[in-house]
Amino acid sequence: MEVRIFDKNHIQAIIGDDIALVKEIVRGALQLHYEKTYVQPAKQYVRRPEEPHIADRIISMPVAIGGADPVSGIKWIGSKRANTAIGLHRASAVIVLNNPETNYPCAILDGSLISALRTVAVSLIAIDRLRPNATSVAIIGMGRLGTLHAELISKHYPGIRTIQCYSTRENFDAVLSLRGVKKSATLAAAINGAEIVITTTTAEHPYIGLGDIGDEKIMINLSLMDFGLDVYQNSDIIVDDLMQCKTAKKVFREGVDSGKIDPAQVYELSDILFGTGKTRQFSKRIIVNPIGMALEDIWMAWTIYKKLQNAGLPEFEVE
Repeated sequence: MEVRIFDKNHIQAIIGDDIALVKEIVRGALQLHYEKTYVQPAKQYVRRPEEPHIADRIISMPVAIGGADPVSGIKWIGSKRANTAIGLHRASAVIVLNNPETNYPCAILDGSLISALRTVAVSLIAIDRLRPNATSVAIIGMGRLGTLHAELISKHYPGIRTIQCYSTRENFDAVLSLRGVKKSATLAAAINGAEIVITTTTAEHPYIGLGDIGDEKIMINLSLMDFGLDVYQNSDIIVDDLMQCKTAKKVFREGVDSGKIDPAQVYELSDILFGTGKTRQFSKRIIVNPIGMALEDIWMAWTIYKKLQNAGLPEFEVE
């Protein structure tokens, strides 16, 4: 059976930085999540004992999507924190799509841009739902993902006038020419005055406590380890997938296991978009804790694959 292979240039040709398209696709995946039209096992982390950092790992993320347009697939995403020192992105990914009628692979796609853009899309979807009139954002961690957030928010969210950026490791001078983007000298300076705080770091331990943030904050905790348990205990909590978040060895799971977070009081993003929480008004302090779902990655890859089939672009083929 023919397997089609698409590299990063193919992916770029279809989605570029069209964040509106990416948000539409990710919202479609979240609709499937709300409808429970999928089977999504817990992520599997492959980490050798000698690896020096929590971000040095490879993650296996499988899912089978049902419904009217079924597909199965897996994202295999590797990460090493030291990669940036040798001119590489910290993380890279490949996605394999399988025909659900035969379970044969039908396509292999570079997953790096797909993974990065769907992560940004989740942040923006959360902002659209929870604080659509925000005027200020802080981005903590300015690697590839932080930079992509700054670029796309600057370009597509004119109402957000200030984008305060802070990083202890990365040089992000290239984005300082963008509308609204400013460099903060300290973490506190970035957070103070920001209505939304987005963390995209490789933190191993929490370093932002309740005393470091104000009452009216939305915290989009993409790196999952930045905020202390006291922040969760004193905020409304929104996750993308409750089961996945309870499984991962992060601050959220610590809170659930210790009884300090009640899962019954936690909302899923798909529910506040499409379900009973759609009209719910949340408190002034909210922590959004998206672990990242294979459902989003595979649905996005499947949508792009179908567009590639219609685009007539040259591709690699193996038998």
